[in-house]
Amino acid sequence: MNRRLKLAIIFCGIAISVLAPQISQARTVEEEIEETGVLKVGIREDSPLFGFGSEKVGYCADFANSLAENLSQTLGKTIEVDLVKSTTQKRWDLVKDGKVHLECGPNTITPGREKEYGIKFSRPFFVTATQVFTRTDIKEETLQTGTIGIIPGTTNEQEFRLVYPDEQIKDSFKNRNEGINAVQDQKIEGFASDGILLAGTASVLEINPEQYNLVTPLINNIPLCASYGMILPEGTENSSWHNTVNSWIAKSGQGEKVWTAWFNDLLPYIGGVLEACQASQTDRNNLQKSTQLESL
Repeated sequence: MNRRLKLAIIFCGIAISVLAPQISQARTVEEEIEETGVLKVGIREDSPLFGFGSEKVGYCADFANSLAENLSQTLGKTIEVDLVKSTTQKRWDLVKDGKVHLECGPNTITPGREKEYGIKFSRPFFVTATQVFTRTDIKEETLQTGTIGIIPGTTNEQEFRLVYPDEQIKDSFKNRNEGINAVQDQKIEGFASDGILLAGTASVLEINPEQYNLVTPLINNIPLCASYGMILPEGTENSSWHNTVNSWIAKSGQGEKVWTAWFNDLLPYIGGVLEACQASQTDRNNLQKSTQLESL
């Protein structure tokens, strides 16, 4: 046999012997949690009600702790929680690279994002809509022609560019604090983000609710609705983990208690948004049916 061919065969044999153990050692999320005794959860620090401040106080931290308690009972060993700082920009990679087992926050669910970032969304746990924070002294016609701030890389940006021309949009803001302060300092006329996050940030900044408005932009009389989901690792091998998280989100047992503790006072807002979004979905369906009939 040719000496070079022998070397190639030997090299392939070595490569396979090295790679095979690595492939066999691949673990599911739940197997890793059981082995390490740690549940790693990504949480942002700039999303009031969901995760705020260096302690990441909010629904997501409480959700992580309650999920760890449940896993401790299921696995028969104590599971600790490691809260990892997440951001709008790096949240996808935290999950995709295995640095966290889930990322909890105001993550708008879209099928395109699952494909683009290689992740899986959980079932929805909150609903809101894109709104514009503006001062009460700003007139509607001024807001329509003025400068609107947004955070780049968000669904708010994608949707808002359908409503406003590029020359009216300022996408240099890193967080909602910056945007709201820019409105207060009269540097821009409005700042667009998810309504619930705008209201929460304004509360943290101690802005009098009587001094600002939340305006809801519409496209063809339809609000820009958003459902939040947790970011999970993709793959059928993690389907059990998907089911575990989705079951804990569902309104039953401790999962419901955690949700209620943070959002029960917001039911009028949530109900109003949900009603508007459901009505807009009905309008979309009727429009599609009408268009299909006209084409027959």
